[in-house]
Amino acid sequence: MIADGPSNVKFVRLPAKAAKTRKAVSKGDAAIVFRLFVSLGIAWVLPRKWWPSLARHTSRLGAFLAGKTTAAVASRMARALGDNSGETSARLASDLHAARYEVAFQCLRGYRPGGWHPKITVHGGERIGEALKLGKGCVLWVAHFVFAPNVAKVGLSRLGYRVSHLSRPDHGFSSTRFGIRTLNRVRSGFEDRYLAERITFDRAHPASALMRARKTVAKNGIVSFTAGAWEGSSVVEADFLGSRIALALGPVWLARTSGAVLLPVFAMRTGGADEFVVEVGEPIDVPAALPESECMEQAARTFLQRHVPHMRKYPGQWRAWSSLHDPGTKPQS
Repeated sequence: MIADGPSNVKFVRLPAKAAKTRKAVSKGDAAIVFRLFVSLGIAWVLPRKWWPSLARHTSRLGAFLAGKTTAAVASRMARALGDNSGETSARLASDLHAARYEVAFQCLRGYRPGGWHPKITVHGGERIGEALKLGKGCVLWVAHFVFAPNVAKVGLSRLGYRVSHLSRPDHGFSSTRFGIRTLNRVRSGFEDRYLAERITFDRAHPASALMRARKTVAKNGIVSFTAGAWEGSSVVEADFLGSRIALALGPVWLARTSGAVLLPVFAMRTGGADEFVVEVGEPIDVPAALPESECMEQAARTFLQRHVPHMRKYPGQWRAWSSLHDPGTKPQS
């Protein structure tokens, strides 16, 4: 059973991260090209109802060829779920890995004539409109569920909301210069159809992305962030699900300094291959009157607490299992 929520929440300022020189290309890029080629055939030719099963088979092959396993994720799931045998957690971890292949199928299907048109039910979308009526913009803090990058963008776009999304350069499949320039465009090109703009975080100039986001909400626009700790100068760390998690605080900072409304967003698959739900939650309070650290801790605690019912229902769709770390160790960056 998923625990009730976070504890031991702590605001932490991080040292500046150096801008790393990326590799021009890697052996992994060749594997990604092969994976995308296979995925293209599946996405364009085969019925969508077959995708979950096909994704499981192709993901197992991919993991075998790469020499990787889902054991670490399964172990963290078992700890959180109280799964003593580990069988359920092993299956969920395998399904989670497979779902990442399905996300690629969705993007690739989007380039086929007729495109990808899933059934997406949005709950709480009116909260975005209510936030915009206040005139100070809206910040969406999107929980890191596996289908959320596609489903949340498509679902909110159908309601008429064009979102500016803050993104990492290596969002997609590869972190090499070739991968970012070529392979990742498969993912970002599809997503960008449903966005007002993509604001890319530059580690060499970390403030520029947040300043651009600040200008967007100042014009009563909508900015979204995916929850994680990949970038940022400060994080909140908390005990969560029997492990330790870190969250970057860009969404909280932006809402606190601009007066924009901060809304949590959760997107999950609820039924067959093409049935999803997007849930826009009640606003997260970010009182500017509180000291910065206290405000950040309170907002992160609320956001993680909002995860709990979704984690209980869809534990196998949360991608951040791999970002958890044991107490006493440093979070991945």
